[in-house]
Amino acid sequence: MITAHGGALGTGRNSRMYFENISAYNADAIEVDVYKRGGVLYLSHLPSLFLYRKKITLAEAFAIVKQRGLKINCDLKMSGLVRDVIDLATELGVKENLIFTGAVRLTDSDVLTAGDAWLNKIKGLPYIAKNVPAIKRALEESGNPHFAGLNVNKYMARDDFLAACRDHGVKLSVFTLDSYRQLSRFMRWGVANVTTNLPVVASAIRYELSQKEEEKQ
Repeated sequence: MITAHGGALGTGRNSRMYFENISAYNADAIEVDVYKRGGVLYLSHLPSLFLYRKKITLAEAFAIVKQRGLKINCDLKMSGLVRDVIDLATELGVKENLIFTGAVRLTDSDVLTAGDAWLNKIKGLPYIAKNVPAIKRALEESGNPHFAGLNVNKYMARDDFLAACRDHGVKLSVFTLDSYRQLSRFMRWGVANVTTNLPVVASAIRYELSQKEEEKQ
């Protein structure tokens, strides 16, 4: 999967220009940063004390992805929002489009009833190769199929960690990839998702890899 990072192609994070250019990304998902204030879920990378009413709301973003048939990665910027996001998505008919990253944790298991959650951290288990078996157990012991795998910073995803995750069946989403070289590396490893400011480049690499696979067959 290819996720267009918020502000992809220089459009500005959580901006109207970002949404206006969705068709140019050729991505499977878009990413938004989510806060809540005054009972409203809104898009912002940083909290807005007084101007949040001028921000794009998550409800607006949901309406757009519903129309476009895209997934939406809700990068939660504060804890305790999983239930609110799912309730809103259910109301607007987009719960099947949901992806969670950011402040979603294994402790949210009871309220995580929709979407795919990619965990940025698991308490007591840094994302290094030797911890992968324990990470696998923690995901399985949650008993919640909505925990899809790990959301990993590109600088933390060393080859030994990638190999251990592959060998133990732990799926990875990697962020934020900003060059052909970075995208090619992780896509060749077969990670489940890349989040990138260059979704068009990622799309070209995916096509290139698919052509090579067809040639092998």
